Amino acid sequence: MKLLRNNNGFSLIELIVVVMVMTMLAGVAIVSYIGVQERARIAMITRTASNSRVELLLWFQSSLSSQRSFREIDTNFDGVINGDDMTNEELFNAGVVNTYINGRNITLKEKSPWLNRPLWNSEDPPPNGTINVTQPLGNQIKIVAREKNGVIVYEQIISSD
Repeated sequence: MKLLRNNNGFSLIELIVVVMVMTMLAGVAIVSYIGVQERARIAMITRTASNSRVELLLWFQSSLSSQRSFREIDTNFDGVINGDDMTNEELFNAGVVNTYINGRNITLKEKSPWLNRPLWNSEDPPPNGTINVTQPLGNQIKIVAREKNGVIVYEQIISSD
């Protein structure tokens, strides 16, 4: 008489092969996920710096306007231009760059996508993972966005001319 074996389970070799395949798939998925996250962070800081260009140009032109007593810019970032905002002259005297950076960091609380630090700065040298805004000349504003390793991902000079 032949002995009948019950072959309903998996052998140890089959289980080891399945675990190895799952480990490799998980490794690939994790690396891909980290790459996608990094590209998203770089895209975010690039897009933010790029979008600020038009806004900073308007702030800069208003601060240089001959209409010194006008309030043309939402300098307190509350969404409306009213008596709480600076006049063009006050904006000029306070400095466009400092007022803009303080508003974005303090009022809007924008943070670097890599580090727990303010997104905007005017420091020299600029910290990595931030957007640096400076006024190198009286008629220019420079915007430079750097990723976490210091690589420049966006650079633009705005001129009042």
